[in-house]
Amino acid sequence: MSIKHIASSVRRQRMMPILLIAQVALTCAILGNTLFLLGQRLAPMLVPDGIVRDEVLVVDQVVSTEGNWKSTDVRAARMALASIPGVRVVSQSLGVPMRQTFNLAFSLKGPTGVSLIASGFAGDHLIQALGLQLEAGRDFTAEDAVDIFGGDKDNAPPMPVIMTRALADRLFPDGGALGSVLSDPDGDSSGYRVVGIVRHLLRYQMSELDDGKSEYSMLVPTHDAGTPILSYVLRTDPDRRESVKQAIPDVLKRSFGQRIMRGIEPAVATYEDLREMGFKSRRASVWLLAVVNLVVATITAIGIASLTGYWIAQRTRQIGVRRALGATRGQILRDFLLENFLLVSAGLVLGMGLAYGTNQLLMAHYALPRLPLGYLPIGAALLWALGQFAVFWPARRAAAIEPAIATRGA
Repeated sequence: MSIKHIASSVRRQRMMPILLIAQVALTCAILGNTLFLLGQRLAPMLVPDGIVRDEVLVVDQVVSTEGNWKSTDVRAARMALASIPGVRVVSQSLGVPMRQTFNLAFSLKGPTGVSLIASGFAGDHLIQALGLQLEAGRDFTAEDAVDIFGGDKDNAPPMPVIMTRALADRLFPDGGALGSVLSDPDGDSSGYRVVGIVRHLLRYQMSELDDGKSEYSMLVPTHDAGTPILSYVLRTDPDRRESVKQAIPDVLKRSFGQRIMRGIEPAVATYEDLREMGFKSRRASVWLLAVVNLVVATITAIGIASLTGYWIAQRTRQIGVRRALGATRGQILRDFLLENFLLVSAGLVLGMGLAYGTNQLLMAHYALPRLPLGYLPIGAALLWALGQFAVFWPARRAAAIEPAIATRGA
């Protein structure tokens, strides 16, 4: 059967094709947007975070009752934590993985004019403490340490920084990040000089992980910072991490005594627990969107199979006549698959426009991101496959009907 004959058959019985096209268009609009949202929520969870497993403890929320902690107190506590049996490395840090107690952000502008905001991890020995993989360049030295909260910023040289590979590729698309200097578009510093690149490091602002920005992170060297809230990162022997975790609260009490604010206990957690908690809401939304997509796809498959099955049943006599005239089962099956493909394609043309229009409404009223056009062919391919799968069994049964039975039963 040619496309001309298929079109003629569709014109004679318009209701079933119209219902099928409408169903496909509506499904395309729904799946196009829900698949996009699913990808948005899932992508950061699949990005390697660069942090070694089963060894890292994060100590956060050590709040002072006397304003800023003194540098001598910070160093003394770090030495006390390092003396716990099983501790390999301790780093005092401003900004720790999966915690937003202290947010440190830097405005960066690359040589091609790309401007963005990167999350900063400020401290000493953070590469060793987090188990990061230094891909290029070097680690910080004692001479690199700077006062990020003060100093003569106008006359200071560019601050040494170590950034992630993802951030380096974004700012330097043509390569050559190592050794280059980035400017500060806000004019708050004299710029930043890239001295090293680590393979991965997930930023800790959980609301800034979408749109490929999940690894916009960098390390900066700093002196023992006198801030009102302290954080430490500890790397331990894997088999002694739990005993180190239990010992930390007593070590902090001995180091700081009554200067720790009452009612706000220092938080001590494994990195895995922080990651689990940090992604909890995102994981729930991923499951919800996955179920929605599955339900919509299942209902669509059932609907296509039911409509197609009913429509094929109405043409039993036509099938019998064609079989009597020499049409093979394969030809009958192929014609129904082609017919379904054309109808689904018509629904997809309408559905893609509807999907894009729906996204524009969501952007205007709910601040959702713009739907990338690449998701539309993905949804189309899914619905084409779904349509062919749904119509295959009704068409196969119809093709198996003997000519004499088909013409006698009509």
